[in-house]
Amino acid sequence: MNDQPQHAVPRPRVGRPRRGTEAERTDLLIAAATRVFLRDGYGSSSIDKMAAEAGVSTRTIYERFKNKGDLLGAVVSRLVGRDMETVLATEELDRMEPRQALTTIGEVVTGRACNPDSAALFRICAAESHRFPELAAKMRGSAKARVDDAIANYLRTQTLRGTLSLSDPDRAASLFLQMVCAELHECLLFGSAEDMAKIDSDAHLKHVVDIFLNGAIPRTTALPIA
Repeated sequence: MNDQPQHAVPRPRVGRPRRGTEAERTDLLIAAATRVFLRDGYGSSSIDKMAAEAGVSTRTIYERFKNKGDLLGAVVSRLVGRDMETVLATEELDRMEPRQALTTIGEVVTGRACNPDSAALFRICAAESHRFPELAAKMRGSAKARVDDAIANYLRTQTLRGTLSLSDPDRAASLFLQMVCAELHECLLFGSAEDMAKIDSDAHLKHVVDIFLNGAIPRTTALPIA
């Protein structure tokens, strides 16, 4: 008979992370929250579910985030942030002429809108924002405002250089983003995957950039008065 003690399979530790792993733990929490939001929706998700998904205590989550709305803001910011760091926030964008820069920005925004996780989160927020007003506020604050700011900063710089003529770069940035996204958002809300696939994104974006620049390029001569 074997009298050697049987060693139990170690269970994952739950609680405060080791010092020096805070960034990794935050990434883990945001990834777990993303899975819970996509699986259960916003209304049925909870900090308890996210803690279980991440294998941590609820205290660990509350040390970093106020509530699940705060966590959703972090989820959306992470999705947007990947693009902000690689394209929208680079000096390379500022060196581009307006048509190339606006096309690049539009491609980034379009690509993000068509990303399956982003599309699913957009539908969740649109469906439940009337019940959870803080949800819409988080979406606008963490995602739209950051992209608007990146576009406005580019437009502001080009206006100062005289490349573009815009009296309100912030408003122009918001309008440009709406022009790029309006048709995509309509398909996300009311259409299907087949409807999304029918959109010619390249042709749509070219038309948007043409219209925007037609109103933003400085006029070298006075326009005729009707």
